[in-house]
Amino acid sequence: MPNKNAFVYAVTGNAHIQQVNRSLRFLKQFSRQEIVVVASRSDLQIEHDQVILVDFPAELDNHQASILLETGLHRRLDLRGRTWCYLDSDIFAVHEDVQRIFELKHGVVAFAADHSRLSNFSRFAVRCACTGGCCEHLREAIESKFGIVVPDAEWQHWNGGVFVFDAASVPFLETWHEYTRAILGDPYWKTRDQGTLIATVWKFGLQDQITLPRKYNYIVDGMRGLNDDERAAANPFTFRVDESYSLSEGDPSHPFLLHFIGNAGQPGWRNWDEAEARLKASRQSSNH
Repeated sequence: MPNKNAFVYAVTGNAHIQQVNRSLRFLKQFSRQEIVVVASRSDLQIEHDQVILVDFPAELDNHQASILLETGLHRRLDLRGRTWCYLDSDIFAVHEDVQRIFELKHGVVAFAADHSRLSNFSRFAVRCACTGGCCEHLREAIESKFGIVVPDAEWQHWNGGVFVFDAASVPFLETWHEYTRAILGDPYWKTRDQGTLIATVWKFGLQDQITLPRKYNYIVDGMRGLNDDERAAANPFTFRVDESYSLSEGDPSHPFLLHFIGNAGQPGWRNWDEAEARLKASRQSSNH
């Protein structure tokens, strides 16, 4: 009988396969739970023994296929008597307590919080003319597209990079999947799943539900605070360094999962170098 808990990734295309292979090195070091990779469109080897391959129609690009794969995991996995934890391929385990995340599933589904508020995220979800600051256009688009009113512009929206789910989550996940599918043909909406996640949360009345502790999805963004010109010229030695946490053993700020936004695997960036050093130290300790 399989272990009742399992981690799962959903990846599409060679770039994501390279990333998931990197993430798997960390997760296998810090967890003994079962891991499944659901994958599509790759010529590269996935360095894992439990892989589910999925085909998508050619008219979908890799990004579209990827978010449909993620939001449709409940259609691909056996949920009977099992609790699953989804991880984006740019998320890296750095502590053994990552395995405790399965104990934190509450309500129908458990997500971590994002590092921005709804109004600040808005312009990244829809193609409006806003270039910075607060924006109302995502809330307007959600009401227009799905008939759902989101009254709180500063609501702390959820992040799709980590979530814990089981059989009770299916109605929520199916709605998220269908909403995401609905925006793919809408030129006003960008190809993302977080705008539709916001709509789904408010449709199910879960906006006040407690999110997973930050330690389980500690977002590290090397581009945060940089304007567009600075981002274009940035390199690992000029990325923003997040000093709000420590990977030192016993430090109370030690996260369990680091979520590197767009900059994972960049040697020379202190945040990434420290994660690699943590992996190396854990391996050396395991070998003694």
